[in-house]
Amino acid sequence: MKFEELPGHARLWVHVADRGLTAEEQEALAAHLAAFLSEWSAHGAALAAAGRMLYDRVLVVGLDEEQAGATGCSIDKLVSFLRAHGASNGIDWFDRHQVLWRQPGENAWNATRTPEFWALRKAEVVHAGSEVVDPLAACLEDAGVAGQMLVKRFDESWHADMWN
Repeated sequence: MKFEELPGHARLWVHVADRGLTAEEQEALAAHLAAFLSEWSAHGAALAAAGRMLYDRVLVVGLDEEQAGATGCSIDKLVSFLRAHGASNGIDWFDRHQVLWRQPGENAWNATRTPEFWALRKAEVVHAGSEVVDPLAACLEDAGVAGQMLVKRFDESWHADMWN
């Protein structure tokens, strides 16, 4: 299944790497992920899933749960896949303290650890119009449009709720 074929209600898992991946690393990951997802199942039922890399360090995996839903065991298999990939490639896919942000009109993303991000916000380097990658989208339709998937203005993101 291709990522573009996933319906809007598809469940999402979003993982942010602790470093950017090279084009070669992204290609290798895409191939390994496609092989994993083609055999991913829950209690013997094949799962209709696909993945996509965004912004050189964000991995999004989507699953059409109307065809077959994920179970604890199948989710554990996805986690194990990502842990193994990370261990063999020097990537931490589970560091939840990575904040990706940029100023409006910029192409490059800044990766900042949470304490530094809040310091930048306090210094008004990060402001209401700054863009952040919001990894909390539960389904594809909540993630936004393809070219700006998971991108929100700071003042429209959960980051703003934490700031206030």
